Amino acid sequence: METATAIETDRILDYENILPEVTERYLVPPSTPTLPSELDGQDVLVYPPTDTLALTLIMEGAWILPAVIDIKRYNDALAKALTVFRPVAGRLRKFPDTGTKKGGVYIQLTNSGIPVSVVDDYETTRVDLEHAVVPTTEEYNDLIPVTKVLEHDEPLLRIRFTRLHKTGQMVYCMAWLHALGDGYTGNLFMTYITYYYRGVDTSSLPRPSYKKIFLPFPPTDSVSRDKFLPLMKYIRDAKPMEELAAAIMESQKRTHPLNLYFSPKHIETLFKKAIAGSPDPSKAKFSKIDVLVAYLVFVYNAVLAEVNPDAEAIDTVVNTLGYRGNPALAPTAMFGNASIKFTSPSFTAPPCPGENAGPKEREQYFSRSLASIAQSIRAGAVQARTPAFLEQYLIFHNDLCRKCYQDDLYQNFLPAPREFTFNSLHRMDWRRAGDFFEAGSKYADARMTTFHTNAIWERYVRIFPPNPTRGYKDDEGNAREWDWTYDGGAEAAFRLDKSLCYLYEAKVKHDMEDGFGSSFAKL
Repeated sequence: METATAIETDRILDYENILPEVTERYLVPPSTPTLPSELDGQDVLVYPPTDTLALTLIMEGAWILPAVIDIKRYNDALAKALTVFRPVAGRLRKFPDTGTKKGGVYIQLTNSGIPVSVVDDYETTRVDLEHAVVPTTEEYNDLIPVTKVLEHDEPLLRIRFTRLHKTGQMVYCMAWLHALGDGYTGNLFMTYITYYYRGVDTSSLPRPSYKKIFLPFPPTDSVSRDKFLPLMKYIRDAKPMEELAAAIMESQKRTHPLNLYFSPKHIETLFKKAIAGSPDPSKAKFSKIDVLVAYLVFVYNAVLAEVNPDAEAIDTVVNTLGYRGNPALAPTAMFGNASIKFTSPSFTAPPCPGENAGPKEREQYFSRSLASIAQSIRAGAVQARTPAFLEQYLIFHNDLCRKCYQDDLYQNFLPAPREFTFNSLHRMDWRRAGDFFEAGSKYADARMTTFHTNAIWERYVRIFPPNPTRGYKDDEGNAREWDWTYDGGAEAAFRLDKSLCYLYEAKVKHDMEDGFGSSFAKL
């Protein structure tokens, strides 16, 4: 999950004035104190540069549970999970500065309590979060004051429950400091909680590894730098917070959020068309998510050509890649962050057919375009995950992270001209991380639970498994039925310039209704 940022400082400063009335408060420490022997004799966890990059980022998650769960039982489960994930109950600290160099960051294992708050809501009759995975969750979430974490005794995780008395639902929210770990780490921690809550054996779950990887400084030769630095623009072009905040605020005002939903049938159709458009279909190695992103880029270019013919089309996709599973760089269950953004090779679109082209020519153009973009994405992923290449990439990446921390610079989420960025979290079952219901229950396996998170950026596509759609039988929001048509499909959430949004949605809808491949034609 990515992320709220320190850019939201005003929201954080006003937070105490907008808090709903809390009816119950708890501080939940680990079930048993941390012993140094449990972390290889350490009582601190020192951060490598990759984790310092996430110091001002928060991941927010919200699960809309179909029924109320027991808070005491939850707190007991949380306490047990904290005994496995010791650093979550710690505090972020900084070593003393030396001369002009800032001291490094570490987690002190303090066995501190995690704040759990409960709000009783007697008015709400319908929860607006029930469909889109990426709306906004601030109404229900406690916030971590990221600008104060290093200077104050702040918890690194906050939990809030909202009991919705008129609907019988419960909103379960967590705010997780991204410096603790990425989406994999947060998802695994939440899964441990639900296992303990249900009394399920956790031995089938991976145990977190607290091994931290510290890489050497990069070589100084220009050949190596010219090879790797252009591939990590978002951090190479990091900016001071004031400059980045102004740019993001301008982008947010100028753009509009889109949440697009693709069924398994839609995705399979796109995939088959991309395979058919490959020069040699038997050697096409791209994934269905590669093709889905390729489609989103294709439609963007089609819309741009119609609205602003002089604008530069997208020809490069930046991929967010996890690299867990490489023992030398990131054990599978490493506690921390293990992802990079990688610039894929640029692609070249095939020649566009003329206005008088027939259906077959249009179909071939669409298929070849999908294949060209998807293949460039897959080629980039293969290159980035090649062990020898990845190790050298991470050496330069770590060095840039180190410089960002020392110079108070922040990664730039905004896309460059001619670029689309995507971050797929499609493989993680986020809804089941909020599954508190016993086997055999009609609510089991998160069947009627929905998951939501925040943060949506311009031309930055986030891909999740979609939520089911809930129907209603009256204006009070009483549930009639659930629709799981999109199970196995995907939600793609991102922001686009307002001048493009209406036409973009119209083209996607037209494709879904009349067959994919005609979206480049003028509507």
